[in-house]
Amino acid sequence: MALVKKFGKLDLFITMMCNPNWPEILHELRLGEEANDRPDLTSRVFNMKLNALLKDLLQNGVLGTTVADIHVVEWQKRGLPHGHILIILRSQDKPRDNSEYDRIVCAELPDKSTHPELYNIVTSHMLHGPCGALHPSCACMVNGAYNKGYPKTFQPQTEDSTSSYLTYRRRDDDRTFTHPT
Repeated sequence: MALVKKFGKLDLFITMMCNPNWPEILHELRLGEEANDRPDLTSRVFNMKLNALLKDLLQNGVLGTTVADIHVVEWQKRGLPHGHILIILRSQDKPRDNSEYDRIVCAELPDKSTHPELYNIVTSHMLHGPCGALHPSCACMVNGAYNKGYPKTFQPQTEDSTSSYLTYRRRDDDRTFTHPT
């Protein structure tokens, strides 16, 4: 709250999660080990990658010049670290309208034919599921229904919502993905 009082409202809230399939982790695991068996290894690799991301964001200014920032690292229940980064940008770099947020945030699937590597990364690591009727015991299911707002509806453009969160553009472009069961 002190940062907001001095520098203004936050512009970006970025979450970074540890991927237990990062090659730097997998290469060092012994036979039968999983990433969450080696907090020493996962924390070192995560910290290295977090520092690289922070350098891009804060020193290299890939999303604009930062005037204030803070980050914390927490541990998930399954034993892997994740980080939260809060950034306040200088006035001329602040996103002023929803189209400027679209320059930074994309909630759409990449085109599989033109960007196959990006499509594989997004569908492997960034999508919610599998859950629903086939997996009723998932954490997101309560009394047979989703409790986290999934599946998200299509949205032709990014808009402000009443909850103070943006509803990101998610155009209905026939790009779909179904988790393998």
